[in-house]
Amino acid sequence: MPGPIGRQSVTVIEAPLVPGDYGTTVRDWDNAAELTIGGCTIDYTSNSRARQAGDQTITRAQLYMPRRALPITTDMRVRWDGRTWEVDGVPSHAEGAGPLSGQTVALVEVQGG
Repeated sequence: MPGPIGRQSVTVIEAPLVPGDYGTTVRDWDNAAELTIGGCTIDYTSNSRARQAGDQTITRAQLYMPRRALPITTDMRVRWDGRTWEVDGVPSHAEGAGPLSGQTVALVEVQGG
């Protein structure tokens, strides 16, 4: 069951592209812009732990954005509940869920390795 529906806030983090090695471009997370968005619903969906060469914990969450909020892309990160999350896969388009819905974003956090 999600947390307080429509009453949570997340911070969206977007890093600029900068020149990298060998003519590539990379994200500059040290100089990223942050934007806090309220009116969200977010909750943990699963977690797992693997014990092989090293312990690894994978935690997943689902983020439901309010309608007309900043669109989240795969190149962004989200800070919530004291953690920084990666976008897992391609976020849905808000239009696909109807005119009153916002974007749905799957998040993942991988620790260890």
